Amino acid sequence: MAASGSPAPVLAAGALVWREKRGGIDVLLVHRPRYDDWSIPKGKLDRGETFPAAAVREVAEETGYRVRLHRPLPASVYLLPDGRTKIVQYWAATVRARSGPGPEDRREIDETRWVPLDEAMALTTRRGDHVQLEALQRYRSRDELVTVPIVIQRHAAALSRAKWRKGEKSRPLNSKGKQQAKALPPVIDAFDPGRVVTSPWKRCRDTVEPFAKLGGMDIVEKPELTEAGHADHPSRTRAVMDRVLQEAQPTVVCTHRPVLPTVIAAARALALQDVALELPRANPYLAAGEALILHCTADARIVAIERHLPNIR
Repeated sequence: MAASGSPAPVLAAGALVWREKRGGIDVLLVHRPRYDDWSIPKGKLDRGETFPAAAVREVAEETGYRVRLHRPLPASVYLLPDGRTKIVQYWAATVRARSGPGPEDRREIDETRWVPLDEAMALTTRRGDHVQLEALQRYRSRDELVTVPIVIQRHAAALSRAKWRKGEKSRPLNSKGKQQAKALPPVIDAFDPGRVVTSPWKRCRDTVEPFAKLGGMDIVEKPELTEAGHADHPSRTRAVMDRVLQEAQPTVVCTHRPVLPTVIAAARALALQDVALELPRANPYLAAGEALILHCTADARIVAIERHLPNIR
């Protein structure tokens, strides 16, 4: 039961997968034989799963495509016949690779089809799906559909300063932090960042190392992202972050709570006005282990953001 005593909501996630085609875009729809309708790939979260990881998994299971998530699309929230609320989070997505021959369970999904965006409006029967299709078209018309992720990662939970007397550089993650670091890769990998930049201090490196190993990536250490480096030369920290944002390459940047105001200020300078208002403004800015995803266009505009914590049991 939810805290209020009402039934816990049903949580689901999906993605509207698109590709360039003949000057326009096609989107990937699935046919559900149970309802005899065409819809956007989606499904319920597994226990302990995050929304982004669930979206990627569900698309793979229903279509045979492994995708990368881009900017979020409007969520669907509606009431089920049994009185529970269903919340479905959606993203725009593109194909990374084939993950299988097609739908895993043909009783659930028996056909997939790439459809021009305007035809998808007519083919889908649920009004809820039209909201995501309309958003995709709107973002494309503004040159805000093609985005890359910059992941601002606060290091996972660490031993307290009072319990560690060997210096800040070597202060490690605590047991919760180790669980968070282990649970982070599926969350970050959903957005397919291709490089990792981090403070060299142990608690930051240990936070991003599981993800870097998953992708076979080298970790680039930046002393400017340490607490000490930031305290001595905040302008150099800002320069590192400005460079990451201007390059607009999919990147994870891992740092410490005291450094976050400078990192977020760099993002705010490039964010659309309404997006800038959504950026964290108050200490602690992000929880330990939390990721702030900045969705950037090729010309370094930040057009959307989202925040995710790894689920640990």
